[in-house]
Amino acid sequence: MLKQPVFIAAVSLLIFTSVLFGGAIISTFQGEAGFNRVELKWVVSAETNLRSYQVLRSLNNQDFEVIGHVTARIDESGEKSYAFTDNSVFKQTDRNFYYKLRLIQLDGSSIEYDKILCLTPQISSARQTWGSIKAMFR
Repeated sequence: MLKQPVFIAAVSLLIFTSVLFGGAIISTFQGEAGFNRVELKWVVSAETNLRSYQVLRSLNNQDFEVIGHVTARIDESGEKSYAFTDNSVFKQTDRNFYYKLRLIQLDGSSIEYDKILCLTPQISSARQTWGSIKAMFR
């Protein structure tokens, strides 16, 4: 008899804190390192007062920068799938890339999702050379 109320309280607390502090319940956050790109995907089971997701990337797992935005679809009900493709990985070689999400609420406040992905894509030498040439003329 005691196990059920404790379990319900724990689940309620988990859902309450996820929605209250994050604006979303993220069920999965995954990445796939491809050839000259990284594909990020996440599934959200609920969203509240959420404007968008910012995708952040780091080369050292400490200094993250925003590389993209994905608009939240709070008007849709049920589970939602989101995706973002990082096509700018060719600018760096032989590197691990670290990714995380920042949730932006309607009032402008934000919170960072605590899961960080580490991915190492394959970089073509032609794209790497072209990226270096372009950088010389900036």
